[in-house]
Amino acid sequence: MKKLILTLLLGMFVWTSGFTQQVTADFNTALKYVKTGNTLREVKQYDQAEEYLNKALNIVRNKDKYWEAAAYENLGFLYRDQENTLEASRNFTKAIDIYRSLKMGMSEKALIQLMAGLKETEELFAGIDIGSKGVKLSIIGVSVSPKKGLTYNLRKSMSINTEPSALSATSIRETAAAVKDLIDTATIKNAVVADRLFVVMSSGLKQATDKAPGKEAELVAAIRDAARNPSLKVDVVSFEDEAKYGALAMIVPELHLSSSIMDIGGGNVKGGYLLNRSKFEAVNFPYGTKAFGKIVKTKYPDADIKGYIAGVDNEIIAVREEMAIEMNRRVGLKNRKNVYLLGGIAFVMNTLLHPERAAIIGRPVEVTLDDVKKFRQMSVTNYEELISPDFGKIADPVARQLAEEDVKTITTKLYNNQDIIAGATILETVMKEYARDGVQKRFYFIKGGDVAWISGYIFKIISDDYAVKKEL
Repeated sequence: MKKLILTLLLGMFVWTSGFTQQVTADFNTALKYVKTGNTLREVKQYDQAEEYLNKALNIVRNKDKYWEAAAYENLGFLYRDQENTLEASRNFTKAIDIYRSLKMGMSEKALIQLMAGLKETEELFAGIDIGSKGVKLSIIGVSVSPKKGLTYNLRKSMSINTEPSALSATSIRETAAAVKDLIDTATIKNAVVADRLFVVMSSGLKQATDKAPGKEAELVAAIRDAARNPSLKVDVVSFEDEAKYGALAMIVPELHLSSSIMDIGGGNVKGGYLLNRSKFEAVNFPYGTKAFGKIVKTKYPDADIKGYIAGVDNEIIAVREEMAIEMNRRVGLKNRKNVYLLGGIAFVMNTLLHPERAAIIGRPVEVTLDDVKKFRQMSVTNYEELISPDFGKIADPVARQLAEEDVKTITTKLYNNQDIIAGATILETVMKEYARDGVQKRFYFIKGGDVAWISGYIFKIISDDYAVKKEL
């Protein structure tokens, strides 16, 4: 028995000795990698420096907290030297957290002071939204600082109307070409790197492709062919996420719990309200401006304008009933006082009734139920007057020029008389249902909000990526 015990103890001693020697060898290797990485950083061989520092980190992670912090710290220096503030901040922050847990106050304070002096450089990201009406580009500038964290600025937005939801050979070809043009605008003209560009199909267009088997694949193939990139990722967003991203981008955080959002798009109406930054209560109706107009035209194919208006009045009854049922089930839609309106038809109403607001971009302006009633009535009875606002009353020459350009865009590229009648009717139905009971509502429109959800999509990806990399 004693012999057996001695044998086991000897075996354990040998194993422990071997294990200790292996651990020591591993740490020595890690320290050599750190030194080599820093030497390569000093001579600006940044790719190789990153490779060696990450090798060191992989050896010491969760084994030696001090050297793990040192590896993160040296990666922070590497990214700082490349003026990559986002990555530098991530790695310095991780090092600071570990130094704090080790009660190494001097190291922690030194890195905090170092982070405070980081140059706030801006990195560009781009999102391309393929919607039911057209294709939109948003370019977002992202910067990071110890005090502000991540901050975002919309640097550029533009759109090309190609009627993707028509899903004809012509619209697919034109949509693919538009996506290619916007990719070039982002990557060539604005220096957005390829892995920071996202191409996303909206829920409204997805609604249309679901009714036409094979068309989604055909559209995606055409886009990849036009972009000369067979592996180009084309994401598809759900109506829930589309509405949530719009809310996160448009509504300031302090108003999240007192506000809701409703986006009257070309293909669908989607909206809802934030329960917190990650949870969203959503509603969706397949009756966007173009989609509802198509329903009427399909049922009344030979109708003149009067017959079309009568058809709209008939078809809106069922839509109104469906909206009433779904909106009454969502307590936040009834009990939150602030309502933010998105979508092309809201832009049209604000532009034609209030052309003096043309230069107010990115800030909320109030619209009323009386506005939408007037808008709808004029679209039916006096369309020419509606699309011919009096620009002479606009004193600011910049605002006047913008108003003239907006009206020209509406009348030549966006909507015709029938579209506006359909959209105005849907918008009026939404606002009336909001106002029917619950707390008194205030309605707001934000010019530039048409890129809100794709901007929110980018914000979410960047924020999630930042949080994940801090944890690695």
